[in-house]
Amino acid sequence: MVSLPEEIFQDTYGKVKKLIVTKKLVPGQLITEHRLSHTLSIKDNTVPVVLLQLKQESLLVGSLDNGLSVRELCEQEIAEMFDCRIALETMAVKLFTRNAPQSKIDDLRNLLVPFENGPKNGYVFYKIDRYFHEYIVKNCGNRTLYEMYKSAKILSFMDLVGLNRSLNVILQEHLDLVSAMHHRDEIKAFEVLSKNLENAKQSHI
Repeated sequence: MVSLPEEIFQDTYGKVKKLIVTKKLVPGQLITEHRLSHTLSIKDNTVPVVLLQLKQESLLVGSLDNGLSVRELCEQEIAEMFDCRIALETMAVKLFTRNAPQSKIDDLRNLLVPFENGPKNGYVFYKIDRYFHEYIVKNCGNRTLYEMYKSAKILSFMDLVGLNRSLNVILQEHLDLVSAMHHRDEIKAFEVLSKNLENAKQSHI
C-alpha cells in the first residue's frame, strides 16, 4: 500500500466517510476510483488507499479492480447489531456512571454545549453522537468490554446506519443521560441509554 502523509490521508478519508454517512454514496451503488476522484476533485493517489482502508473497516465491499460499493445491511443484521450495542453499551454506562471521575462526565456534557439551541448540522451532530457513545465504552474501566466493542466493528455499523430520528430528541436523551451520570444514578443511566438505543433500533427496522 502506498504510504501517504497523515494529513492528506485523513482529509480524503473524511470526505469519503462523509459521503457514506450522509448517504450521498448509496448502499450497493458501484464506486470506482476514477469516479470518486472526479467527484471529490482529487488528482493524487489518495483515493485507492482510502477505499482500501474503508473496506478493511467493513464499510465497503468488493475490490478496486471490479469496483467497490457501500455495504448493504439487511433488517436482521441491523436488529442484531443494535442488540449487541444495547448489551455492551448499557453495561458500559453502568460502570462509567459508577466509576468515571467527574472530569469525564464533564467532558460528555461539554460535547453537547454547542447544540444547546438545537443541532443545525446533521453530519456534525452525528460525529458527536458517535464519539459520545464510544467515549462511554472506552472509559468505563473494563478494557475487555471495549475490545469487544471494537472487534464487533460497531463504529463502522454506526457509520452505515447513521441517525434516523429527530436530532432534538436524541440530544435530549443525551442530556438526560449526562444528568443521570452526574447524580451517579446507574439505574437511570441504564434506562435512558436503553431507551435511546431501542428507539434508534426501531427507527431502522
